[in-house]
Amino acid sequence: EHAYAMANAEQMTSVFNNLIKNALQSVAPEKEAVIKCSLRLDGDNIEIAVADNGRGIAPEVQDKIFRPNFTTKSTGMGLGLAIVKTIIVNAQGEIWFETELEKGTTFHVRLPKV
Repeated sequence: EHAYAMANAEQMTSVFNNLIKNALQSVAPEKEAVIKCSLRLDGDNIEIAVADNGRGIAPEVQDKIFRPNFTTKSTGMGLGLAIVKTIIVNAQGEIWFETELEKGTTFHVRLPKV
C-alpha cells in the first residue's frame, strides 16, 4: 500500500537527517548506537518514528527542545529541532517525542495523507 503526504521533499530530507543525526549523537561513544526508523499508516495520517537507544532527554529540558537557540550540545546553534518543528507544522503535521533516561528517545512525525 502506498501513502503520500503533501510536503517539500528537500525540507523532509532535512527533517529526517536532523532527527537521525540527533539520534546518533544521543548515544554514548562507548555504546553501540541502534537507530530504528519506522512508518505506519494511522487513519488519514502517516506516522514516521525515529527511535534511538541513547541517553534520553532530561525532564528539565523536555519543554525547551523545540525552542530556537536551545541546545544540550557543546557545538551548534540549537536551531535543528526548532526548524524541524516549523517544517512539520507548515506541512500541517505534528511532532512529539517519548523519552526514558538511559533507555532512549523516539521522535514521532505525523503528516496528513493526500
